[in-house]
Amino acid sequence: MSVYQNPDFLRLPGGLARLFERAAEDSFFALPAWYDLMARHGVPAGSEIRVYTDERPGSAIALLLRTDGRSLTSLANAYSVEHGIVCRPGTDLAAGCAALFSEILAERPRWEGVGLAELDPLEPSYRAALRSLCRAGLLVECRFDSGTWYEETTALSFADYVAARPSELRNTWRRKRRKLDRTNRLSKAFFENATGIDQAIADYQTIYAASWKPAEFFPEFIPALIRLAARFGALRLGIYYIDGVPAASQVWILWHGRAVIYKLAHDKRLDDLSLGTLLTMEMTERILANDRPREITFGRGDDPYKKLWLPKRRERWGIAAANPWTRRGLSLGLRRKAGRVYDLLRGERVSPFG
Repeated sequence: MSVYQNPDFLRLPGGLARLFERAAEDSFFALPAWYDLMARHGVPAGSEIRVYTDERPGSAIALLLRTDGRSLTSLANAYSVEHGIVCRPGTDLAAGCAALFSEILAERPRWEGVGLAELDPLEPSYRAALRSLCRAGLLVECRFDSGTWYEETTALSFADYVAARPSELRNTWRRKRRKLDRTNRLSKAFFENATGIDQAIADYQTIYAASWKPAEFFPEFIPALIRLAARFGALRLGIYYIDGVPAASQVWILWHGRAVIYKLAHDKRLDDLSLGTLLTMEMTERILANDRPREITFGRGDDPYKKLWLPKRRERWGIAAANPWTRRGLSLGLRRKAGRVYDLLRGERVSPFG
């Protein structure tokens, strides 16, 4: 077992670096550079990053956490589309998870709890972590984190994509596009690499500030993410200008056949132009034609409009584990258990995982 405190994610030791290489084949959000971004710009001041690893060949696994007072929580936040326990194919997950949580529970002073967030509940590592935490004697609760709307797009043409959309959406797009085209007010720019990226970020921030969205909790995160995605060739950034003024923007992340609609905003004073609808259609058309992804996803969130664009849904779940050998952990765990009983009695949705 090894524990890396505040590691340099861009200079990981060999065994750990190889673990991440495999995970990053599937997800941009498993890149060491992503976690470097998270550690620098995406956690509260004073957080300590801790990476617990079992690097033995048969049980190679890593758990990325940060401190939150006397608790540990996943190195993830509202910007994390997905997060996971990093492991090699064929890893003995039961042995690896048992080793990780044994190390955590042996530390002094005791941790009051462990919170894992934004995990895929269908991954074997989710069940393995859940069982290990229960067997260790922690008070465990599974909790829903977020929904994700998506569409499988292998060999899908833009014409077929549009034909499958609700008629109301198709009609709005066509009507608003024709009306705007007649005015000659619209200009546009698209970015995939570092060329012109400083101005692109400035325009994005201008649009975001004029949108309906609240101020970012971590204001440096998105600009740094745009630069990171551009460096890896994963950026697909589109900006619309009305009369030369930045008016709408979308940040997509394209990685190994998966396209994530990551951030979108438009100037709320221009709602009547439906720029968000127009830009989403144009970005979808460009990416289907040029990048041919196997999937497009809206990232995280169950906003009602998303299913108009992408009709399928999956879920991300978390695990909250309270340590009953601490006063606060025991109190928190018992409250969670009582809350679960209350939800059951009311007939509300509870975890399908136990």
